[in-house]
Amino acid sequence: MSEPVIDTVIYILLVISVGFGGIGVIGLILFPDIRSRMYTAFRATVIGISAIILSVILYAVSLFVSGGGDQYFTLILHSLFLLIIVAVANALVYKTILDRTKPVSTARSPQIRTGQQYHEIN
Repeated sequence: MSEPVIDTVIYILLVISVGFGGIGVIGLILFPDIRSRMYTAFRATVIGISAIILSVILYAVSLFVSGGGDQYFTLILHSLFLLIIVAVANALVYKTILDRTKPVSTARSPQIRTGQQYHEIN
């Protein structure tokens, strides 16, 4: 068992993570367009996952400092690795969805008349 102050911080981080997870779900349900849903879902859940990872790291550090074994150091490294994976995956998914939701223009490109033929300007 760790110190009461650290336990309190860990519980606060876990409550924050549940709150932001709930905000992400509510955003998916309430917002009308894909960009609003994407922004809310990805940003809120990344904040929630980051809070969970930070609470795990804080727990592992407190037990490692109080005389724990190498397993807590390994837990810290694995948690940091997971945080990096979440950040990279978030950036890739955000870019992919943003590229696929660009508005398609229905306007035709301007044309110039040369003789009897029309040529598109590109």
